Amino acid sequence: GAIAIPLIGAVPSYVLLTVMLFAAMIAGGAWIGCVGALRHFRGVNETIASLLMFYIAVSILNFFVEGALRDPSDPNKPSTAPIGAENMVGLIPGTDVHWGLLVGILLCGLLYLLMNRTTFGFAAQIAGGNLRAAQAQGLPVGKLMVISCAIAGACAGLAGFFEVAAIHGKANASLIAGYGFTGILVSFLARHNPLVIVPVAIFLGGIAASGGLVQRRMDLPDATVLLLQGLIFLVLLVSETFYGRLPFFRSKGAQ
Repeated sequence: GAIAIPLIGAVPSYVLLTVMLFAAMIAGGAWIGCVGALRHFRGVNETIASLLMFYIAVSILNFFVEGALRDPSDPNKPSTAPIGAENMVGLIPGTDVHWGLLVGILLCGLLYLLMNRTTFGFAAQIAGGNLRAAQAQGLPVGKLMVISCAIAGACAGLAGFFEVAAIHGKANASLIAGYGFTGILVSFLARHNPLVIVPVAIFLGGIAASGGLVQRRMDLPDATVLLLQGLIFLVLLVSETFYGRLPFFRSKGAQ
C-alpha cells in the first residue's frame, strides 16, 4: 500500500494493481520467511513464531494507518487513502464473487504440482516429516524451511492484496479479520493437501459466514461459530492423537 499510494491517479489501473500485488507478495514472503529462519537458526517453533509475528505486523499496520499513511479526509475510522473505484478488482462475470476466488483455486493447483511433482516439494515433505532423516540425506534443511515459509507468506500477501483491492479499497483495522487462524484449521482438516484445501476452506467459510444467521434465526450468540470451529479442531487433534492406539481406531486387519 505504501508503495502504491503515490501511483494512484498517475498510472493505469493495471500497473497499480500489479505493483500492489507484487508488493504484497514480497512483503508477506519476507515477513514469514523470517519465521523459517527463526526455526532453522534458533529452533523456534514455526507456529508460535508466526503467531507472534502476526501481532507485530498488526502493530506496524496500525502505526502507519493511524500515522503517516492516514487519510485526513476520513475522521471516523483511521484508514489509508482509497485506491479508487476504477482501480478495484472486479467481480467474476455473472457472480457476486471477485476474481480472488479463481486465483485461489488456481494457486492451490499450482502448489499441489509444486509439492507433489517437483524435487523441491519432495525434499520439503521429507524435511517436514522427519527432520533428522532429511539431515542424514544431506538435504539443505534450512533453505527448505525458509523457502517454504516464504511461499506461505507470499500466498498470505496475495490474499491481503485481494482484501484491499477487491473488498475494502483501502487499508484499515477491518483487514485484521483473523483469517490466518482459520487457515490453520483448514490446513489440518485438509491434511495439508492443496487440492483438498479448496472444499474445506469453502466449508469453514460457510460456517463463519453463518454467524449472523445463527444469531437471528436461532437466538444464539454470534460467537457460536467460533465454538463450533474450536470443537472441530479439538476433535481433529484427539483423532490424530489416538489414531492407531485404541482398538476402535484400527482397521480389522491391524487388529
